[in-house]
Amino acid sequence: MDVTSELTTRYVGALADLGLRTAVISPGSRSTPLSLAFSLEPRVEVHVIHDERSAAFFALGAAKALGTPTAMVATSGTATAHYHPAVVEASHARIPLLVHTADRPPVLRGSGAPQTVDQLKLFGDAVRLFHDVGVPDGSTAASARSLALRGWSAALAAPAGPVHLNFPFHEPLATPTTPAPPDPSLRHVPGYPTLEPEGVRDLAARLSGRRAIIVAGGRQRPGFAVAAAMLAGEAGFPILADIQCRFPSPATIHGPALLAEAGTLERLQPDVVLRIGAIPTAKTIWRWLESTEVEQVFVDDGSWRDPVGTASTAYRADPATTLIGLAGRVAAAPDDWLPAWRRTDAAVSEAVSEALASEPFPTEPAAVRAAWESAPVGSTVSVASSMPIRDLDSFAGAPRGDLDVLANRGANGIDGFLSVSAGAAIGAGHRVTAIAGDLSVLHDATALAAIARLDIPVTVVALNNDGGGIFHFLSQATEVDDERFEQVFGTPHGLSLVDVSKAFGVPARRIEAEEELRDAVRSPGDGPLLVELHTDRTENVAVHERLRDAAARALR
Repeated sequence: MDVTSELTTRYVGALADLGLRTAVISPGSRSTPLSLAFSLEPRVEVHVIHDERSAAFFALGAAKALGTPTAMVATSGTATAHYHPAVVEASHARIPLLVHTADRPPVLRGSGAPQTVDQLKLFGDAVRLFHDVGVPDGSTAASARSLALRGWSAALAAPAGPVHLNFPFHEPLATPTTPAPPDPSLRHVPGYPTLEPEGVRDLAARLSGRRAIIVAGGRQRPGFAVAAAMLAGEAGFPILADIQCRFPSPATIHGPALLAEAGTLERLQPDVVLRIGAIPTAKTIWRWLESTEVEQVFVDDGSWRDPVGTASTAYRADPATTLIGLAGRVAAAPDDWLPAWRRTDAAVSEAVSEALASEPFPTEPAAVRAAWESAPVGSTVSVASSMPIRDLDSFAGAPRGDLDVLANRGANGIDGFLSVSAGAAIGAGHRVTAIAGDLSVLHDATALAAIARLDIPVTVVALNNDGGGIFHFLSQATEVDDERFEQVFGTPHGLSLVDVSKAFGVPARRIEAEEELRDAVRSPGDGPLLVELHTDRTENVAVHERLRDAAARALR
């Protein structure tokens, strides 16, 4: 076996020993040794996605669902640059990825050779580790197992994220023919930062006997829900959690964004805020965090995530482990603290539900809630940035402990959404309900071809308001004249998403009735499906105003 084949087969075999189960490959010549090595490894499921940008987001979605790294393989040149948006999202969202780029040998760099760009540290600080493997020789082949362990460990170390390994290959390109034998001795044992006993005592003292609230943002590790429910139940602390980490419990507030919008944080002002992870999706909550003088303590285990700059104390540790460590150590809040929050939450939630039911269907909040409530038990809901994530966070209603919720809320872009949802369906092994606006669907429309070809079980609920609906809620709507606003921000496209979907081979239909939407989400069939609902961007603003008014009246 030549040294290139030895390097790539031993490296891929070592990744499989460590637990790699999914690889996403985009076709190319220079990447032949890596692509064949992955395709030969029986423990790794390989998916071929032609568009590198879509492939990278596909791998990102699979990694989100699995909780372990997925691998990506691209050939040299501009193909590698198409990975960048997904790498940035993975970095900010703390998702482990193994990014493999094939390269020309160093002698061709800067020489004008075709399909040769500078790939060294191509993704800058967005990766946890960059390593140029070097032209294969006896030394690199011998270190293949160590290279795999190093990359796997770096991707999973707190904070988790992408790792970039660059493989320069000489011609003629090797064609591996046999996989490496399994090696059970190769292992990676994860560990998470924990507080010293003194730190646990200090945090417990800051919370004991006080009117505290727990504000949790982003996606949390398994175990967080149990730990947070245990602490909140013992101490009587309300939990204001993002939809990505919201869970059923007596302490969980169903509509934290609605309550904040209605002024509850001023009316039921806490003594201290225990902040967990990323800043919340709801702007009303983080604006309150930014303006209040209430003490805020911050628990997170990785890079700094306090954009409002108001944390007075930071505890650098795994949130779930920290909350478990506080069990039995925190004196309860005053008896009326949590009941007051629950009463307020119930009143506001009921008023908003009644107001939502009185609106003619479809409205975007009602469609999002219907999709949420109808998603199959034990499945995944993937929700796009811009308005859908905000609407789901505000109007989902009762939390569901049987659903996994995914969103690209690292860098908050709309790109790659369909690919992430498809990758999550492959990684999780079950159906994903993907809720998106029309621009998110169009931005990643080429993913529909792969979804159709691979028959991936994704139900896309597409809210088509013919453009950029979120801009109607921003200052541009009042500061720019109507004609210029539509040209630059409204950006109407006039397209039928049903027609776009069918053109790529995904069955699709337009829906106008709520029960029809619920049936489509609840019983979509075996393969992919796109359902389209038409809404009005301007009327959507008025609907949101009426719902906010209903919440405010309930609070009064």
